[in-house]
Amino acid sequence: YDRLIAICWPLRYSTIHTNLRMLLIIAGIWSLVVLLEIFPVIFAARLPYCSSREVQSCCCEHSPVYKLACTDTSFNRQLGTAKTLTALLGPLTFIIFTYAIVVVAVTRIASISQRWKAFHTCLTHLLLVLLYYMPVMLAYVLGNLRLIQNFDLYTAVLTVSVTIPPMLNPIIY
Repeated sequence: YDRLIAICWPLRYSTIHTNLRMLLIIAGIWSLVVLLEIFPVIFAARLPYCSSREVQSCCCEHSPVYKLACTDTSFNRQLGTAKTLTALLGPLTFIIFTYAIVVVAVTRIASISQRWKAFHTCLTHLLLVLLYYMPVMLAYVLGNLRLIQNFDLYTAVLTVSVTIPPMLNPIIY
């Protein structure tokens, strides 16, 4: 969003990118995250659990919890899948859409050096986006297709995918 405003409307940046607008965007995102997380928790809390209550996961995930239930959990699995796809594909779609607009705007810039500067600004962010989304989506797809049989390997892939990008953030920028 920041790069879209900075590149497409540089002279209006300070009027578009206000503190109030940022507060509203942040509040909206937090509200969406709370809504995405509250329903799986409520539905998992209603399930009957008859066996072990030890969750075999180091991450805060819905799936390892509802797998402990002794009843049909197909609705929970579908809800978890919908939540995960929304949380992963929603922001990714927004990022791809905004960068498509940025690419169109940058190609209209006459100077090659200005084009390169704009692309370089976006390239570092795109690198971090790929570093985050590729392992998470790969782990999610492989886990759903049951191609990763070893739970420890699955947990390791998820853990690495959520820790490495934030660690690389200061280095890349």
